[in-house]
Amino acid sequence: MNLVDGNYLNQYVAPKLLEDFRNYKNDFIGVIPRAPQEALTADGIKFNKLINNVGFLINNVDPFAATVMAGKKGIIEWDKLDTTPTKVTDAEIRYLPFDKRSTVRVKHTESWIVGYRDYVLNKIAPYEAATGMIVLRTTGAADANGRKRLTYNDLIDFESQINLLNLMNPDKLFLTLCSQHQNDLKLDKAGTQNNRDFIRMDKDSGAITGFLKLKIFENNAAPIYTAAGVLKAQGAAPAVGDQAASVFFYGDSMVQHVESVKILYKPETIDTTNADPTSEFRLQSYALCEKTQDYGFGALISENA
Repeated sequence: MNLVDGNYLNQYVAPKLLEDFRNYKNDFIGVIPRAPQEALTADGIKFNKLINNVGFLINNVDPFAATVMAGKKGIIEWDKLDTTPTKVTDAEIRYLPFDKRSTVRVKHTESWIVGYRDYVLNKIAPYEAATGMIVLRTTGAADANGRKRLTYNDLIDFESQINLLNLMNPDKLFLTLCSQHQNDLKLDKAGTQNNRDFIRMDKDSGAITGFLKLKIFENNAAPIYTAAGVLKAQGAAPAVGDQAASVFFYGDSMVQHVESVKILYKPETIDTTNADPTSEFRLQSYALCEKTQDYGFGALISENA
């Protein structure tokens, strides 16, 4: 069936709107700690940290000298999140077999969920390789789209480097697999042979849920990196050599908070100038999501073939 612009304005149509296919999955957000309410300010959320400089001596014979344990402080500022406004005219909704205004509100909520999901993914992703920020490239065989597949050995190397970070809480090690890497692991013979011991999968859905110490989420959305291994801004135009990445994060090094999402609605009843009275609708909120320290994150980026 070919779809053309417009809506039928009579009752002789199917009562159900056609489905709008989008990826709304955002379950990984639930494991990121929320900011303590008492720590929130108009500027954002403020953190203190003590830098551990305690030494350990064996058979010391010299006098001890006490040292000061230095403090560090930081602030995570608010971001303002908006959906773009939608207008609905009185003329276009006359005799529609569904409530378009109500449906528009639902679509805005869905778009806000998708937007916040992608916002959080890009906050998790390291900007580039650095101390405490593991960035590895896949090494598998080339696929039909000009990238190298993720292999079981790549995942072993990645997990091994995460172990070297000495992260305190093993229950807070999370990896969000992009769609390409989900399929790569299912195709990799080594991964299939060792699945029972190392890769955990849901026996009913086939979803990958864990690998060794890592708890895994699957999501079709993914941060995008340039060929040089630099994270692209959310929504940036794609370029040749850009590739999707699976991202790792240590739960205790992240924080998130969303203030109440405001509904901004201008009803048509106050529109006295347009020939067809028009209503407008959008959502707006302040939120913060950020690394509390630049340590305990990573990206597995598909290498260009």
